[in-house]
Amino acid sequence: MNEPTRPARSSRDEVAQLLAIAERDLGQARIVELHLDTRYSLAYNAALQLATVVLRLHGVRVRKEGFHRTTFAELEPRLPDSVRSFADYFDRARRKRHAAGYERVGVVSEGEADDLIRQVELFQAWVIEEVSRLRDYANG
Repeated sequence: MNEPTRPARSSRDEVAQLLAIAERDLGQARIVELHLDTRYSLAYNAALQLATVVLRLHGVRVRKEGFHRTTFAELEPRLPDSVRSFADYFDRARRKRHAAGYERVGVVSEGEADDLIRQVELFQAWVIEEVSRLRDYANG
């Protein structure tokens, strides 16, 4: 009974809220005056929210235990080949974010923060397109 996920329906409101959180955090991650570790953590959280959107569109809800790790593991098989590499990239970011948030200061370089932000922006664009496509399909 300790499955890491369970089937569950989503709503437009839930998806909209997750997208809004991702947009907020990505916007904050772009603030260059913030510490690099903080910018990275914010960009990572945006990626996590976007990954959660994809899972919710597939009717999957991840349980709380191991949420971050499970989210990216469950994301990978649900992505088309053209964007599947995001799952692995964000899982690696998960480990770095953990170190920055819980183990030591100064873990993240400017290049790493900027690259994560760029990757999240690309993933965000794909997720928004996917949400629109699925909404159109569901309404059509």
